[in-house]
Amino acid sequence: MNFYQNKIRRSISKDVFKKDIFDIIIFWKKYWWIKRTHKKFWIKLYWFQVLWVEIPKDITDNDFKYEIKHLKQSFKVWNNIFFQIWFITNLQEPFYETRQSIRWNFLKNYGLYPTIKENMPEATVIVDLIKSDEELYKSFSKSAKRNIRKAIKNDLYFKIADEKEIDDFYDLWYKTSKLKWFSIYPKKDYLKLINFLKSTWTWNLYITKKDDTIISWSIEITENNYSYYIYGATNRDFIKIWWHYFLKYEMFKYLKKKWIKKVDLLWVSPLWYENHHLLWVSQFKHSLWWEHVEYVWNFDLPLNKFLYKLLSLKFKH
Repeated sequence: MNFYQNKIRRSISKDVFKKDIFDIIIFWKKYWWIKRTHKKFWIKLYWFQVLWVEIPKDITDNDFKYEIKHLKQSFKVWNNIFFQIWFITNLQEPFYETRQSIRWNFLKNYGLYPTIKENMPEATVIVDLIKSDEELYKSFSKSAKRNIRKAIKNDLYFKIADEKEIDDFYDLWYKTSKLKWFSIYPKKDYLKLINFLKSTWTWNLYITKKDDTIISWSIEITENNYSYYIYGATNRDFIKIWWHYFLKYEMFKYLKKKWIKKVDLLWVSPLWYENHHLLWVSQFKHSLWWEHVEYVWNFDLPLNKFLYKLLSLKFKH
């Protein structure tokens, strides 16, 4: 499953948010990357980002060094600050020790630094929908199953959002972001995104309601029999009804009927990181999990070491 290099996300970045998108070959495979601008007075500085770069299993140390050297030479201009790369190598337990060993090796041998600007997850939860409804339900934690039963007792029902409910989603999403301290798109960008998704027929906005009141929302997009849960929002006035467990369970069952094989819940904290800023949402997603996956993480290739150090001070503050 690859949300970060898929066609839908590329189209969203290029056509909806007007990002500068380009193609590049890394490790003999084509990826698309984004050019980002950092303005300081009248000077424009640039940094670049490519996500989900797979490290070939049989790659040699010399081949890896050559790729990094070639990448650096290709972007070596004074106002290019760094190239951020999110490498994909699924970690084996013990996760923390394995990640630290890889990070040290990348820094020592390839000049790749753990990123100064974290914007991608270190782990995810993938739910297998090939199993039966009964097996799916059994995979949930005891608390998740208990909360689903509570929601059913409170007469919640599940549906696909209509036009008005899609418009109402943003206001609740905004309130949720303020309570949970995460950022969302401005409303004009949200409307652009929704209009684009409507044209692709690759998405749904699911809701749960009690009587005529919307309790929770979830947006997912689908590509090649795989689904990605990208956004959600909740009505905090009904928190004791345990809406989100019920919503996800019903969403999984709906996607199963559409022959979706797996759902990537995206963006969770590593199991070993107790104070991670995504811990609150991770605990919820882990209660529904089928498979927990951890990645190596993001790395920076400095192109101008002086500017990179200055920018790292800015991001730290």
